[in-house]
Amino acid sequence: MDHGNMDHDDMGGMNHKDMNSHDMAGMDHSDMKSDDMAGMDHSDMGGNAKMDHSAMGHGSMGQGEGETLPEDPFYAKGSGLMPTASNGGKFLSYADLKAQNPLYEDREPTREIELRLTGNMERYEWSINGTKYEDADPIVLQYGERVRFKFVNETMMTHPMHLHGMWSILDVGEGKWNPLKHVISVAPATTVYMETEVDAPGEWAFHCHLSYHAASGMFRKIVVEGGPDSAVAEGKQSGNQGGES
Repeated sequence: MDHGNMDHDDMGGMNHKDMNSHDMAGMDHSDMKSDDMAGMDHSDMGGNAKMDHSAMGHGSMGQGEGETLPEDPFYAKGSGLMPTASNGGKFLSYADLKAQNPLYEDREPTREIELRLTGNMERYEWSINGTKYEDADPIVLQYGERVRFKFVNETMMTHPMHLHGMWSILDVGEGKWNPLKHVISVAPATTVYMETEVDAPGEWAFHCHLSYHAASGMFRKIVVEGGPDSAVAEGKQSGNQGGES
């Protein structure tokens, strides 16, 4: 929670100018007993008549008291991360994205690969499926297939996952209108699906786009076998696996 983003207009409409000497000047507190204070009508205290502290700030920073946040698969349930925009506005999430011009036909994936995003925040070690890059085998794909990746974020940090060489088709439930992305951010304690048309032979990097996460192990090599240029598929572009596509 970033308190620096709190707008002072959210502070219940409180006008500090109302609590000035003009309102308080004639009040002699020395003669006021505690019983008098108990029955005092606070509406007399300079414009603060009906200020409801229960509504102060929380509505503009997430879930307010008694408020039920809308379901969104890209936010962890109960996390309070769903913001509430002012003036009837709306903050967009991945669920709001759609492709304007679908690049691929909508078809069933040939298989699903689960990638659990794992790590230890105290040691700052990061991995995929509990295994660091240097200890893991490459993920082998076949040219022409459509693969569905299941990201399960088991950590308390967001991981922006980036696949080189091929588009990431984010599954937002819109079929052929699912958006194409280079990087897909996976929030803590969420599961996100993406599909990939395997149309680029060779070796490609697949990693968290936070460089210190990738460097410590949240990285995989993708090997695409087959395709129109079998020489490339045999690994003669291995030197490009760490670079941008």
